[in-house]
Amino acid sequence: MKKNVLFVGDNPVSRTGNGNMLAALASQIDTRIYNATCFVTKTVSLTDPFNQVFNIIDAEQPGDKLGSNKLLNLLQVSDINYLIFVGLDIWEYAHIFKHIIDIKAKKKFCWIAIFPYDIIEVRKDWIAWMNCLDIPCVYSKYGYNMLKSYVPKLQYFRPPMWSADAVYKQYDLKKQMSSRHQYFKELSDSDYIIGCIAKNQIRKDIPKLIKAYLLAKKERPNLVLYLHTEFDNGVYNLKQMAADLGAKTGDLISKSQSVLYSEKQMVDVYNSIDCLVNCSAQEGLSWTVLQAMCCGTPVIASRTTSQTEMVEDAGCLITPKEPIYIPVITKGGKTHVQAFTCRAEDIKQAIIDVSDNRDLQNRMIEAGLAKSKEWLDNVSNINDLLKTSAPSVIQSIEKKKRVLFAQHSAAGDVLMTTRCFKGISERYNLPIDYMTMPQYKGIVEDNPYIDKILPWNERIFAEYQFVLNPHGDRILPGSWGRNSTSILSDFYWKILDVVPDDFYIAEREIGHWEEIELPICIVQTSGGDKEFRTYRFMKDICNGLKDRYMTIQLGSKNDYPASAEIDLRGKTTFAETAWIMKQANLAVTIDSYLSHLAGALGISQVCLFGSGNYRVVRPNQLKGLLVCRVPDYTLLPCLGPCSASVRNCKLKCTGVHNPYDILNDIVEIEEYRLWEKELKPKIIERIS
Repeated sequence: MKKNVLFVGDNPVSRTGNGNMLAALASQIDTRIYNATCFVTKTVSLTDPFNQVFNIIDAEQPGDKLGSNKLLNLLQVSDINYLIFVGLDIWEYAHIFKHIIDIKAKKKFCWIAIFPYDIIEVRKDWIAWMNCLDIPCVYSKYGYNMLKSYVPKLQYFRPPMWSADAVYKQYDLKKQMSSRHQYFKELSDSDYIIGCIAKNQIRKDIPKLIKAYLLAKKERPNLVLYLHTEFDNGVYNLKQMAADLGAKTGDLISKSQSVLYSEKQMVDVYNSIDCLVNCSAQEGLSWTVLQAMCCGTPVIASRTTSQTEMVEDAGCLITPKEPIYIPVITKGGKTHVQAFTCRAEDIKQAIIDVSDNRDLQNRMIEAGLAKSKEWLDNVSNINDLLKTSAPSVIQSIEKKKRVLFAQHSAAGDVLMTTRCFKGISERYNLPIDYMTMPQYKGIVEDNPYIDKILPWNERIFAEYQFVLNPHGDRILPGSWGRNSTSILSDFYWKILDVVPDDFYIAEREIGHWEEIELPICIVQTSGGDKEFRTYRFMKDICNGLKDRYMTIQLGSKNDYPASAEIDLRGKTTFAETAWIMKQANLAVTIDSYLSHLAGALGISQVCLFGSGNYRVVRPNQLKGLLVCRVPDYTLLPCLGPCSASVRNCKLKCTGVHNPYDILNDIVEIEEYRLWEKELKPKIIERIS
């Protein structure tokens, strides 16, 4: 006798992500063994292609879109062997979980859920709901790693995509152009079409994309934004918001409103656009990203929750930095939880970087096709899951008996973390692996407390017995820029509660320095954010120090030129930079890595601030004199230091400092040095 399976989810022809998932799972069912029925929300008027094989029950009732009471009645009167929630957020039916458990005790069916997990914290109420299930399955590695310590029966289930093999394909160039001319006949072949295929909802943050696109269009007039969404049916009035942001006729185009596109039409659209952008604040599983990659369309996406595992190494990922609050349902009812969304300036820059670089586009196309194939070749099969009528035993992965210290960026922050290593080593008495972006590994190379240096890869966090990520876990989500009473270099050891050690960076000597007869002054013109941390008048400083100092410019190769006597931009390693800085008598720095390096080495400096709050981000000056040159924000058209979060600000406040004031600061440092060497001992002698 066949067993009965009741799927609960979105209508398989609704064209939603969850509907497509249910369609794909239902099509996998072995009909020789199982009878399948779909209890579905989101009723649509299209002819249902599954009616001939699968029975469809419309969930919605007056006043009850989810059909909660209807579902409970169905469970009571039907002979069901498997109840499977598909794609739904686990909390949608949470209010009837107790009733389902009571019915299940009598009817003895197996309760399965295949669900997303797309928030940045672990919620106890959601964990409790998940542990009600016989077989809880999360459909992202991100979710699995987040939850497996709390949900003992948890499984990872990679769902198939509906029509993946039959429909979602890359067209040849001739067919691509034919589709493009059909769907975008008003555009020229030279226009670069950025596509956004998403619901008009908070977490998709489409207004931010519109803002970013309009910024990019000022620099690249051939850009066009295509919004495949409903302008007025959703959270935002996108048409009005675009107009308020300065959009003109022809800047944005959209799909036909209130029209449901077929799978074939969607493939045409993917093959017609030049790039897909999905800068969502959170993702359980982004089908649009996978569909785009299947069609050979480059993808720009946010580095958030489970989306990272799908796009990493195949598309362009943007790290979200701005807080946003996402609506969710909890045990206490509807509320909002914190997430992070991308800055408009970062999205704009990604759009420009991708649209300008044909080689990059080709690499993204090739990598996306390979990644999508690998993804779809390794999907799970619902029939394998159904063979397990009781909870399976999940073997816990033996974790490495090591400490992983994770610091994503940037150079100055990596240097600050070196004060923690001795305390961490003493506390855990285990090898320490340090994970960061490859360009920063030189800062921690040869550190006596570091065993291995690893490239950034959040997916391996779960492999370690101890993971320390103070910047990602505490500093980045916090309001440290406004409320802190500590400087940033103290955050790390205070958060980790270890005794602070000295800064550490290896030094590597450079030859031929004996030829330099004058004292050395290091100058720098650009910090990490070149738009907001660039000082263009350093030439005046160098001219003012002529015949008194040998001026040497350090920094990256693209920093603004300072006309220093020795230009070493982009020519030194971190270890060589440290050695050179140690030879200096003073420095004029921008709020960035070099300012922290000078402070750690005790080199007196004038540090130029702009958008950064100097009370928090100033260097820890261990010796010598630190002069913080800070704008008078009361004279500027702004509210004070904003950490460059106000990306459309026309005032680049790092550049407001008068070079003659800086030269006077240098004289003050020289006088301090004289006092320190000649007068201080005499004062001490008199006191004693």
